Amino acid sequence: MELFNSLVLFGLGFFVLIKGAQILVHGAVATANIFKVSTWFIGAIVVSIGTSIPEFSINLASVFSNNDVGIATVLGSNIFNVLMVLGIMAIISPIIMHRSWILRDLLAFVFITFITSAVILFPLLGDPSFYGITTPEAGILVALFLAWLIQMIRRWDEAHENLDFEVVTFFTAAVYIIGGLVGVFIGGNWVVDGAVVIADVFGVSPAVIGFTVIALGTSLPELVVSTVALAKKSYGIAVGNIVGSSVFNFLGVLGVTGLIRETPIVEGSLLFDVSFVIISALLWFTFMFTGKNYTLGRAEGLVFTTLYVFFIFSLFNR
Repeated sequence: MELFNSLVLFGLGFFVLIKGAQILVHGAVATANIFKVSTWFIGAIVVSIGTSIPEFSINLASVFSNNDVGIATVLGSNIFNVLMVLGIMAIISPIIMHRSWILRDLLAFVFITFITSAVILFPLLGDPSFYGITTPEAGILVALFLAWLIQMIRRWDEAHENLDFEVVTFFTAAVYIIGGLVGVFIGGNWVVDGAVVIADVFGVSPAVIGFTVIALGTSLPELVVSTVALAKKSYGIAVGNIVGSSVFNFLGVLGVTGLIRETPIVEGSLLFDVSFVIISALLWFTFMFTGKNYTLGRAEGLVFTTLYVFFIFSLFNR
């Protein structure tokens, strides 16, 4: 009976998640057109931060519970965002990016990935015997996030995409966005709750659940929102959501949490997982200049999804 209820919750959660994402994208596109704001800005700031709230809450809770679930969730979520979300989207339809998105935002994402990875792996500032994120290191991450946010705000009106959208008032668009976010969060939570019970019934280890089910569950909003945006040919929201969410996970989630309480690495090393995050970011940037410039094609999408499958198998082997 418990398994049946979990399956129902899992399926219902997906339905609510998809409907919420559709409403959210509709409101985001309408807002971008009303104020002549670039869809990249809406995707990278408004939508991405909203869809990353689950990672923040999980990371904060894990720090006070003295475990690595939070950092593992952030790493797993960013790996999933790049390899699976982008990979699936590219397989469905080639993803076209503006040159400025690549040379500024994507390059900045690669730089941020290296900085955050170094902070996680090495005691750079603070107690040299402490492995994790110290308060000074968290301060650097938050400062970088504020700098990234400021430069994004300064470019709020560039690369505007003229998209077909329903003419609505700002109030209606805001209701769409808020209602869509609520649907995305509720649906995502139901999917995670159902998946955890299903995994427990089939005897999957907690480590695998942390890196897969929880990371997948917290990344479902990004996956659904970006896929829905891609279907509407809104590349700014589709890709901006991935970049913004990944940046916020690294700098906002880990940084703010680290300022509240230092974040230790409790069990073993995260070298392999951090390396996978770096590889995925570098591959994304490299693929923008192979094949058709500034386009992530189906072949690259297959490479991404294959790498993610390899990553999951590596978890089982550990």
